[in-house]
Amino acid sequence: MLFQLTLPYNHSEQEFTEAVHRYLGTDSSFRILKRSIDARQHHAIRVHYSISTDTGDPADEVVAAVAIQRKRLAKCFDASRRKPVVVGSGPAGIFCVLWLRLHGFQPILLEQGPPMRQRVRDMARFMKTGILNPYSNIGFGAGGAGTYSDGKLITRIRSPFIPFVMQQFVVHGAPESIRFLYNPHLGSNRIRACINRMLNELEQSGVRMLYNTRFVSFDADNRGAIVGVRTATEQCFDTDALFLATGHSARDVYSLLRARDVSMDLKEFAIGVRVEHPAGVINDIRYGAGYGSRYPGIETAQYKLTRTWKNEQRTVYSFCMCPGGYVLNASTDTEGVTTNGMSNYLKSGRFSNSAIVVNVSRSDLADLGYHGIDAGLLLQRELEQLFRASVNSRGSVHVIPAQRLQDFLQGTASTSVSASSCINPIAASPIHSLLPSYVFNDLRRGFTDFERKMPGFTTHPEAQLFGIESRTSSPYRIERDEAILTSPTHDNLFPIGEGAGFAGGISSAAVDGIRAAQAWISTFIEAAPMFASSASKES
Repeated sequence: MLFQLTLPYNHSEQEFTEAVHRYLGTDSSFRILKRSIDARQHHAIRVHYSISTDTGDPADEVVAAVAIQRKRLAKCFDASRRKPVVVGSGPAGIFCVLWLRLHGFQPILLEQGPPMRQRVRDMARFMKTGILNPYSNIGFGAGGAGTYSDGKLITRIRSPFIPFVMQQFVVHGAPESIRFLYNPHLGSNRIRACINRMLNELEQSGVRMLYNTRFVSFDADNRGAIVGVRTATEQCFDTDALFLATGHSARDVYSLLRARDVSMDLKEFAIGVRVEHPAGVINDIRYGAGYGSRYPGIETAQYKLTRTWKNEQRTVYSFCMCPGGYVLNASTDTEGVTTNGMSNYLKSGRFSNSAIVVNVSRSDLADLGYHGIDAGLLLQRELEQLFRASVNSRGSVHVIPAQRLQDFLQGTASTSVSASSCINPIAASPIHSLLPSYVFNDLRRGFTDFERKMPGFTTHPEAQLFGIESRTSSPYRIERDEAILTSPTHDNLFPIGEGAGFAGGISSAAVDGIRAAQAWISTFIEAAPMFASSASKES
């Protein structure tokens, strides 16, 4: 039995349980499927629950099916003799390795960056001194880019693997509530700890974990099947399958794949800026002035904004909103500056920020003079270089370009910038003049619409922008068969996750890693029924 329940925001746990039992007419067990806050009426903020009397855990069903499938595999051959290689330790790579290991395989995991502890030290050094390690930064290192994204686990996909992914995070230290919150959020501090435990556990289970090991090429036989993987230190690993989970910023990998004629295509993406307000300003807008006395302890407010002009095929939208968070310098090389955002679990920072971006289509790229499969990457690079040069000397990416939002909307340069959440230094930059004109104009239109939806959003004097937000997703899609998930040019190459263009966040990337591992396993045995139709679907 499924039912909905709505209660005032300030209800207690006991009041919630009593309300459920009143609805059921009994004190039967139940399970929360979803919890979300409805703040549309400031004087009466409510909480919506979706509840089921079926207390069975879908994640346990997946675990049970894995056990059955592993027994089937054991009857066919010794899985430990197979040689899968996974490149990249982000969520796609980690969950791919986990799924393979659960079935008895002993994969090798290659990560070009260092383990978590060293990565955290490298990031602290960059923020303080400006010395950037190109293989250990916001984008690269143990855990991938997701470990500095603020740990958002929300996803739009529907997959039987989602409960399993959430269960794994809980097993490794996440709070149980992430399994039912509408916006599950671990924060950068907690997700780093969870990911580190996952990686350590995989290594202890027999996975060969090679950090500071950069994938640079592969060997293929005369049929195109990949038989070996090469690294920058001239190591070579024989392989039966290569799972490529290198993330959307691994530009050297894209170059390699293009040079080796791996089937790829241009993928549309988005670019824009990151906007920041004092967290209290967003709280006032979302919850109403004086919210603290009415709703003591209420979580730092979030928002999700979008404006679409269908006749123009144009959309401006918020992306990766970080309540009580920090703006980060997400540069991965010394050629260009790019930004991102994060927040910790408690969302207790003084500021809240979000990317505000505009879609970039093939026709947009052509109009800007960029053509061919590399058009998106070329635009990203040029804009990142422009933003870097506006506030940094050659060879440095330490300083983040900033501009007051009101000056941006008026198309005038800021003479100064306000205090911010940025740990890296910031400096005034004419961001409005660095963006392509259509992006600037559409951002202004979007901000105007957002002001109507959230009065005060654009007019607060401390609201300011940072840029450029250019790595919202991959500028390529590495093509693969929809059913078996392999490259059409290399039948044992599995492009997975955000870097391949098939995921849009931590949870969807994790699911994609599982799906690829399962697709390979299914070539050895008949898959269990629940896995035979496990393709993710957009909600």
